Amino acid sequence: MLGMLLGSESRAEVLSSSDPALAEWFGLAPMTDSGIAVTAKTAMRLAAVYACVHRLSSNMAQLPLHVMRRDGSNVVDGNDHPAHALLSTSPNQWQSSYDWREQAQQVVLTNGNAITRLRRDRRGQLIELDLFEPEHIGEPVRGASGWYYPAYDAQEQRWFALPIYDAAHIKGFGGSRYWGMSPIRYHAETIGLGLAAKRYGSQFFGGGGRPSGILIDKTPNAVGDLGKQHRANLKSAWKEGGIGKGSGRTALLSGDLDYKAITISPEEAQFLDTQKMNRSEIAGLFNVPSHMINDLEKATFSNISEQAIHFVRHSIMPWVVRWEQEINRKVFTEAELRAGYYVKFNLAGLLRGTAKERAEFYHYAITDGWMSRNEVRLLEDKNQKDGLDEMLVSVNASKLIGDKDKKTNDEVKDDPSNSDQ
Repeated sequence: MLGMLLGSESRAEVLSSSDPALAEWFGLAPMTDSGIAVTAKTAMRLAAVYACVHRLSSNMAQLPLHVMRRDGSNVVDGNDHPAHALLSTSPNQWQSSYDWREQAQQVVLTNGNAITRLRRDRRGQLIELDLFEPEHIGEPVRGASGWYYPAYDAQEQRWFALPIYDAAHIKGFGGSRYWGMSPIRYHAETIGLGLAAKRYGSQFFGGGGRPSGILIDKTPNAVGDLGKQHRANLKSAWKEGGIGKGSGRTALLSGDLDYKAITISPEEAQFLDTQKMNRSEIAGLFNVPSHMINDLEKATFSNISEQAIHFVRHSIMPWVVRWEQEINRKVFTEAELRAGYYVKFNLAGLLRGTAKERAEFYHYAITDGWMSRNEVRLLEDKNQKDGLDEMLVSVNASKLIGDKDKKTNDEVKDDPSNSDQ
């Protein structure tokens, strides 16, 4: 019955208790070799995973998203389309556009699939975008009337079949053409190692760390109550001296005692190196530059600007293309696509340089004649001014244009066919 509700097929193969597929089947977290159960929620407790997911999600959410329309050779705003307000302002009554996109990107990064229900009225007009919780949506299956997602309606508390054309599905890298792969599950061992190192560090330092030494009591063994009292006095004097509550304390005890120092093992000395390596590996899994999650060990002031551009081109851009293509093919009808409607993320905000860099860019754009001064003012969120729509051309560029026109006129005069005119 559960398989019918979820649209799943029965499995005949025998699965061991350590098989990730068996754990997933029963809703349990697969156990890694490090002894840590890794799920989307437990993985987010690791600082490196949280930083990568937050960095990608927040950057995708802050990008302006607009509906545009191609009108011949021109591109105009498509704010007359019903999807414009939903995509750029408020997709539903609970979320802003930022909240919806941030949560959707977080879900796809941690679970591999982010599915948004496209609610339409009786006329087929889009009225709401509703993101599913990961546990409320399943892998698409084929039914008698076509492909659908087994989905759960939290308000009506029932499972239902959601047609695939009524859902925008952002899939993660890997998996099949129907269902994306969760990077957290795919690399559970790497993340489990980080969680295990974190737990080890908490236990190590929470217990006061490894003792720096051992006290050897050379007092002749006393028997009975005398021996018990001697050991109790020694323990009490040790505690009263504050030893173990902080470094730099010296114990002054009476009796015939010997102190033997304990050195830390090389494995424990490399504890921080293990954490650094794991942090770098996790950044690579999510395709995030290390400096974007505050790992500045190899970053310098000379290359961090280039690394920021690298982040936009190679980390953000693939997700932008995924979002744009999925929204275009699911939100707009075929007639609307033929009419020129499409969505566009504006990456100018992420690529926006310093004031000096923007000034140099605008200077060349204006003097080379491919931007007007009013267009520059719009990019800087300033009002347009009269007389600034004229395109300017530098002296060198105008000289080249003049020479080209002069050469063209000379060729016309030298043309024999024009001798009789």
